[in-house]
Amino acid sequence: MTMPDPQHPEPDGDASPEQIEADIARTREELGETVEQLTSAFDVKAQAKQQVGQATERARQQVDDVKDRAAQQFSAARDAVTDDDGQLNRNGWIAASVAGAGVALGIYLVIHAARR
Repeated sequence: MTMPDPQHPEPDGDASPEQIEADIARTREELGETVEQLTSAFDVKAQAKQQVGQATERARQQVDDVKDRAAQQFSAARDAVTDDDGQLNRNGWIAASVAGAGVALGIYLVIHAARR
């Protein structure tokens, strides 16, 4: 049994046919909305598609965030090792030397391991 709607009271015995028809039309519309809500609540395929869409959008947003952070960090690192003209500063030369030494050590270790 449904509860009466205080915003739309049932027409009383003195209601005109137009009022009764309007009440029937409103009731049909409300019933249609209720059926639509129930149908969508039990539509597993539609819910799954919606969840996949939401997960995809979250993943895209996370990828964009990571790209932005990586670009900012790269820019900050580049600024830390270059001067205003884009040339390596003292820190840049140190970083390049350490990287070069690391590459040389890696090559030496690979050659040394291959000779064993």
